[in-house]
Amino acid sequence: MRRDNSEFVTSFVSEAGTFVNNKDFFAFVEMDDKACWVIADGLDTDREIASAELAIQTVLNQFQQKPTMSRFRLKRYLRRAHERLKMDSTRVRLKASLTVVVTDYTRIRWAGVGNTRLYHFRQGRLTFKSKDLSLAQQLANEEKISDEALDYHDERHNLLQYVGQPEPLEPYVSPKFRLEDGDAMLLCTSGLWEGVSRVEMLDAAEEAQSPEQMVDTLEDVLLSKQAKVIRNYTAAAIFANKIFKEDPQKKWRIIRRILIMVLLFALLGGGAWYMMVRQAANKAELVQGMIDNRQNGEVYLRDGNYDQAFKEFSDGRNAAIRLKDRVNKQLFTNKQRLVQLVVDGDKLFKEGNYPKALSMYEIALKESDSHKEISRADMEERIERTKAHVKVLNMIKEGDMKFQSGNYLGAQNAYIRASKAAATSSYEKADVIQEKLLAAQEKLYGITKGTKQLEAEKLEKDGDKQMTAQDYLVAIESYVSAQEIYQEINMLEKVLGMERKISKALDKMEPPVPPAPAPGAADAGASGGAVVPPAVQPNTSLPAPNGNPPASTSQPTPPSVNGTNVNVPVGGNEGSTSRTTDTTGTGNKAAGEQAGNTGGERTQSETQRDSESPTSGSRSVGESEPTGSSSGSQSTGDQAASSGNRMERAQQGGRER
Repeated sequence: MRRDNSEFVTSFVSEAGTFVNNKDFFAFVEMDDKACWVIADGLDTDREIASAELAIQTVLNQFQQKPTMSRFRLKRYLRRAHERLKMDSTRVRLKASLTVVVTDYTRIRWAGVGNTRLYHFRQGRLTFKSKDLSLAQQLANEEKISDEALDYHDERHNLLQYVGQPEPLEPYVSPKFRLEDGDAMLLCTSGLWEGVSRVEMLDAAEEAQSPEQMVDTLEDVLLSKQAKVIRNYTAAAIFANKIFKEDPQKKWRIIRRILIMVLLFALLGGGAWYMMVRQAANKAELVQGMIDNRQNGEVYLRDGNYDQAFKEFSDGRNAAIRLKDRVNKQLFTNKQRLVQLVVDGDKLFKEGNYPKALSMYEIALKESDSHKEISRADMEERIERTKAHVKVLNMIKEGDMKFQSGNYLGAQNAYIRASKAAATSSYEKADVIQEKLLAAQEKLYGITKGTKQLEAEKLEKDGDKQMTAQDYLVAIESYVSAQEIYQEINMLEKVLGMERKISKALDKMEPPVPPAPAPGAADAGASGGAVVPPAVQPNTSLPAPNGNPPASTSQPTPPSVNGTNVNVPVGGNEGSTSRTTDTTGTGNKAAGEQAGNTGGERTQSETQRDSESPTSGSRSVGESEPTGSSSGSQSTGDQAASSGNRMERAQQGGRER
């Protein structure tokens, strides 16, 4: 677009002079919005690689990809060319002087290294020329030599910067320069400006009507001097016959934009200043807060409040991160990690995970040596308490394993030991141990009860067999033993059943007693000289069966039954006495006990009669005593002996047997 509305004409000449190879090179490219002209002077002696051409190709390739007048990008283009020459320097070091000019068809900007030059002419006057990067130019800048002396000074080829040098390249980039219609520009190498003076250049630019005419004139001037040695020379003339005219209002728009940007920057600057003050205040607040966090955390540590200490150290670490304070961040991180071990240990302890809690406490104890704020005694106390809980837990696990395997006695013992250890270590879940202990005891009681029940049932069956075989005394013994076991395991129905079977056996052993005679008959019997049977003294050395009421310590005198009673042998050993069995079948145990208490005493005559009785191992019972005897007579309650006394005598006989 800009190119179509402007007119730039370029013409150049480049010759080897008196040399065989021409090391100079010139090229340019014109695009829609930008144009670029590049001239280079090869400084090496390599005959295969043209260093000037290689450098110019690199610059133009970069420019075509991103056309620009940016100072930064122009430097980058020259540095890319510099790197390219260094990379291709295989036989000799490739090096060149280079000048590049870019334009947007309104303004120009140039950049260069070495001693290739740009001359600008306007209305027959030399407006400016580019500066060499040489020692001679440095002397001219210091005003040690005149500017005209640069063209023939001995140090004009002593370059300070050139493409391909070993050091990093620092090219010169000019500010933008505004063009006008009719401006002329000349790019040339040292081969031309050494042989053509500035006055001659000015004359050629003033007389020339076209760039071709200008470069031809310059070449003629150079060759007309007929120097013995003519170096490679290149001259490129660019005539800006018409530049691109920009919109006049664009300038004001740009100014307005600049003013707006300045205003925004001012506002942003004020805001930035406010933010800086605010950030400084926040930073001071964070520093003070960090100091307070450290002090408070250490106080909480000494008091044993690890949860609050962890919170303080965490806040201090966050403040250190915001302040980018690495030292305090590491300090708070170490303290926070140590306190975290204790806090995690307490949490695991409360959850009942005592082994892991113990591991946390032990690690904290090791690291507490470098932190004096943590009490070592407190850590050791926690470790001992946790070990005690671990011991209780192991005992509980041992009990659980034995309980699962059916070893209820071993489980009970383990739970008892765990309960004792829990009492001494303040174990929080002692009620769980008690529940497990009760469960084991219930299982153990159920097994014991079942075993005893089987034993009692076996004894009961043995008694039933003996009843069938009419061996009533052995049957009674089996029933009594079974009754004791049933009563021990609280099977009351079975206890009553055994009592009924014992009574039935006693009934089988002792036939029913005939009815008592009339009172007259009793008197007649008494006048007939009936003998009163001696009172039977019970054997009180043997205890009564469990669950039965204790037997009376005295035995009532049995009632007279027509002068005859049934003798039941009690024991088979010599010296044993026979037992007189009450066959009345009436009365109850309470009546028997009352009768034994009231009628169990003997008179002196009864004692004498007992001593005169035969000692053959049996005792016969004579006729009943007359009614109303004060010492050996039997009351009405004596005539109703209870079935409980009969059962007791049967048990005594069974034990004697």
